[in-house]
Amino acid sequence: MATQPFDVVVAGGGLAGASVGGVLARSGLGVLVVEKERVFRDRIRGELTWPWGHHEALRAGLGEALVQAGAVNRPALDFYADGQRVDSLRWADVSIDALPAIAFSHPLLQETLLTWAEAQGATVMRPAKVAAVQDGHRPVVTIIANGRTTEVRARLIVGADGKKSGARRWLGAETVTDAEHHWFGGLLLSGVPWDDTFGWATTPAAAVGWFATSSDSCRVYIRLRADQVRAAGIAHSVDKFVDFAAKFMPSGTMDGARKTGPLGFFPNSCTWSSRTALGHAVLVGDAAGALDPTQGLGTSLLFRDVRGLSELLADNGNWERATSEFAYQRHAYYGVLRAYDRWCALLDAEEGPEADRRRELNAAAREADPTLGGFAMLEACGPDGLVPDEEARRIYFGE
Repeated sequence: MATQPFDVVVAGGGLAGASVGGVLARSGLGVLVVEKERVFRDRIRGELTWPWGHHEALRAGLGEALVQAGAVNRPALDFYADGQRVDSLRWADVSIDALPAIAFSHPLLQETLLTWAEAQGATVMRPAKVAAVQDGHRPVVTIIANGRTTEVRARLIVGADGKKSGARRWLGAETVTDAEHHWFGGLLLSGVPWDDTFGWATTPAAAVGWFATSSDSCRVYIRLRADQVRAAGIAHSVDKFVDFAAKFMPSGTMDGARKTGPLGFFPNSCTWSSRTALGHAVLVGDAAGALDPTQGLGTSLLFRDVRGLSELLADNGNWERATSEFAYQRHAYYGVLRAYDRWCALLDAEEGPEADRRRELNAAAREADPTLGGFAMLEACGPDGLVPDEEARRIYFGE
């Protein structure tokens, strides 16, 4: 392989890396995907993609892989209060092409996409890691696998190595993080009878979300402040986590719940790279910028990255120009999603008279314009056409 040049080397074979590697390989490019993990495991990552992200995945040509991974449709978002459903949003009424949200097992989709990428013609090295990148007309990529060092040449390096990306250093980029305001935790359970909807219950103090990822698995998420997580003891006790979530869900839902995956909590701030593209390197997915997981926009974002970058590379023979354009576009739509995350946090998770007044104004504004200038439809229709300026903020908050 040391003598074999590739068009593209992708560092990271998770959802973003495997997807972009497979899409580019299918177009006829020589692609190498380098993945460090021998086996993917449950790390409590995103397992729900909103309708606009579903649309992006289908546009990128990932529909076959989603079916192979057992992705299931989630046609409605149901809102709960005191264990009772109080409202419901049917995605077919508002989303692009009437598409539903989809749910899946994150590690299973990772595995499926990596196998799918190989079937499209990509070469996969696993377990292996990209140790160094030497830039030039055709960059030299140093890869370590099974104790051996291999060097390959590539026209483009794609960093898809996650939220704590090491690929950022190839661009001379820094990691930027918003201030933490809450924690977000999750647990995979069996024995939780649930239908094909996504359940969501929120108060200023806490929020709980739950949905079935398959016929016998249900993912449950909890949002709380860090001090509340510690006080409730739910970060280290499955029983306490289940008991806490059950208070927000219909009576009896969690009676037969059994742990089938790890339990974990994480800060829910946005984290991004100060630079997305430089020379012969570009970042996608969480490596380029991860979102606060509370709103569940992360997988939609990565599918948008895959579709956008692959189309730009296909349409432009000058790949440096293509990646620069991708970085420009990515900065714009990431800015929309980040602003929406922050606005939702101010609206849903803050406590006190000022926050209560903010919610009252927002509710009144929704009566006049249910779309709130388009931002209230973001999960259904995506960030295109939205600008998170002061006028949009005032519309959203009913000012």
